Parts: sequence; C-alpha cells; structure tokens
Amino acid sequence: MTVAADLLLALALIAALVDWWGVARRRVSVEFIARPLVDIALIGTALAIETPADITRGLIVAALGAALVGDVVLSTPDARFEAGILATVVAHVLFVAALVEAVEPATAAVAALLYVGIGIGAAPQIIDGARRQHPAAGVAIAGALFTAALLGIVAAGTGVLIAAIGGGCFFASAALVTWNRFVAPAPGGNALVHVTGHLGQVGVVLWLAT
Repeated sequence: MTVAADLLLALALIAALVDWWGVARRRVSVEFIARPLVDIALIGTALAIETPADITRGLIVAALGAALVGDVVLSTPDARFEAGILATVVAHVLFVAALVEAVEPATAAVAALLYVGIGIGAAPQIIDGARRQHPAAGVAIAGALFTAALLGIVAAGTGVLIAAIGGGCFFASAALVTWNRFVAPAPGGNALVHVTGHLGQVGVVLWLAT
C-alpha cells in the first residue's frame, strides 16, 4: 500500500464511522454526505494501490462507482428503492468480474454450498414479501440476492481471507436491506446494513493490494 492509499483508506474508514453514527441517530443529512464519501475515498484508494492488474483495478473502480450511484439513490428521500438496488446489482457483477480470475474452483464449490444453505433459509421469504408489494419487485430482489451470493462465493473462492470476509459482508448487507424492507425489521436495522456494506467494499479493495 502506498502512503496515498493508506491516507485515503483512513478517510474512508472515518467517513464510514460518521455514516454509521448518522444512520443510528437518524441524521439523514449526515448520511447523505458521509455515505457517498466512503465510496469516493475507496475509489481513490483503489487508484492509489500499486498493482500490475490494471483491468482488475478498473473493474473494482467501476464497481465502486456503481455502488456510489446506488448509495446516493438510496440515501435520497422518496427515491425509488428498486433503482438503488439495480445500481447495487451492477456493482456486484463488476466486483465478480474483478475477482473471478483468482478463483480456486474447489474453494468456491465449498463456499457455494454454504451460500445455498443460507439462501434457502432467507431468500424465499424476502422474495415473497417483495412480490406482495409489487410483482416486478420480486424479480429485482431475487437478482440482487443472487448476485450478492455469487459475489460471496467468488470472493471466498479466491482463498484470500480479507476477500472472503468482504464477500460475506456484501451478502449480509443485501440480505439485511431486503429483509428490513420486505419482511420485518432485522437486528441492527439500517445501521448494520451500512456497516456490512462498507466492510464488504473495504475487503475487496484490500484484496487488490494482496
């Protein structure tokens, strides 16, 4: 990690702490500033990391850019939830594209069994709840959960612990935000959604430095 990458990562972590506090305290104005700042600082971190894998870096930066769009949409009052989720799905797909070349098939297969087991327990209730609110929402939410699980599997398949943790956090964030919206309030509420989402992003960015 370069000095610039370290400083930008520190900025991202500070902004994340401020965002978590803002969400827990229901300070929408704080969240609206701090949440995108985390994404911007992590984009800077990824750009500042020394790595020969320029295509992988580009995919991660693009994924963080899509996450930034999703975060801004989801933080905007009266915004369409589905639009924010769509941006998040795009981010998941780009993160998967960045990680997939480093995947070890056997490790990914074990991770897939774990994620399928977890998904069977939670996904049907979430999708059913979304479908009851709006038929088209069920499809969008199913896509979000699938891409989040795929990201978790691919991240674990790299065999790098920080990536695996990040992938798990991405899946937890997607499951929590959709459970909160379509089933019932989950423990930790929106604050935990933000915590897991940010930790997922940090995990993948740090993987780039390995």
